[in-house]
Amino acid sequence: MQVHVTAVDWDTHGERLRQVRETVFVEEQQVPRELEWDGLDASATHFLALNEAGQALGCARLLPDGQIGRMAVLAQARGTGLGMRLLEAAIAAAVARGLPRVFLHAQTQALGFYRKAGFLPHGAEFMEAGIPHFEMTLELPIPFEPVGPVAAPLVRSEPAPEPADPPLLVTDGGERACVEGLVECLARPRRQLMLVSQQLDPLLFDRAEVVDAISRFARDTRQARMQILIADSSLIVARGHRLAELARRLDSRIEIRRMPDDPAFRERSFAVWDGTGWWLMPDFRDYQAMRNFHDPVAAARLGDEFQRMWARSAPDPELRVLKL
Repeated sequence: MQVHVTAVDWDTHGERLRQVRETVFVEEQQVPRELEWDGLDASATHFLALNEAGQALGCARLLPDGQIGRMAVLAQARGTGLGMRLLEAAIAAAVARGLPRVFLHAQTQALGFYRKAGFLPHGAEFMEAGIPHFEMTLELPIPFEPVGPVAAPLVRSEPAPEPADPPLLVTDGGERACVEGLVECLARPRRQLMLVSQQLDPLLFDRAEVVDAISRFARDTRQARMQILIADSSLIVARGHRLAELARRLDSRIEIRRMPDDPAFRERSFAVWDGTGWWLMPDFRDYQAMRNFHDPVAAARLGDEFQRMWARSAPDPELRVLKL
C-alpha cells in the first residue's frame, strides 16, 4: 500500500495530526500532554503521511524559526523509511522558504537517524520531557529564483538551464557513497573548479576514479582552472597523493595552496564549480555530504568564501618535494 507525504494546515488536519502525536508521544513515550500541546501548532507548517485508505501514519512540523519537530511515526509503519520522507519534506519546505538553516531537538537514541540526513549535533545533552536530547542543525542552500518575469528570446543559442534541484543527500554507505556522489559532481565543471579539503582526504581525493575525473576536467578544456585549498600538507608529503602529483604535472591548470587558519573552514570540505553547482561535507570527519547541480545563489556564496580565503593563502613549499 502506497503512503503519501504532504504539507497540511493545522486548521483542516489538526485532528489527524493530534491522533498520531497522542499515540506516539503521550501514550508510548509518556510525554505530559501540557508539554506536547505547546500552542505553536497554529503557526507551523505540518506534514502528514497518509496511506491509500486515508489512515494517518506519521507527522512532522516546521516552525517559522526553522525548528523541525514533532516527528512521529506509528509503530506499524516504522522501518519503512517513512520518517526520513517526513524529514525530507520539512527540509524541502525550509529550503523553498529561503531559511539559511534548520534545527531540531533529537532524542539521543535517534542521533544516527538525523546524522544520515546531514544534521550535526551541538552542545551537551539535555533533558526535554524527561527524555535525553541533543540540539542538531543543518545548513541549507539558498534556492535560486529569478526576480520578476523574464521575456523569452526570439532565438535561443544555448540549451535552457536545468531546473533548480533540491539538495541531494549522500548519506548511506559512508565513504563509498560519498565518493560516488563526488565523482558525479566532478563530471560537471567546464571552466572553474574550487576545492577545500583540510588534508586532501586520501579516502576521497586519492582515489583513481576521483583523480581521473579531475584530470579529464583539467585536460579537456583550454580554459579549465582548478584551485585547491588545504590546511596541512604533512600527510600528503609523507604518503604521496595522486591529486597532488596531478597538480605537479598540470601546474598551469591546477594549483594547491595552504590556507590560513579560519574557524569557518576548520570542519567543512566543499567543491564549487562554474558558479552553478556545489558539493559540501559539513564535517570532513563524517562521510555525509550534500550536492546541488544547479544552485547559483549558494554556489556564488561558497565561491565568494573560497576566493576571500584564496586571497590570504600561499603556496606550500613542502609540496615541491613530492616524488613523481
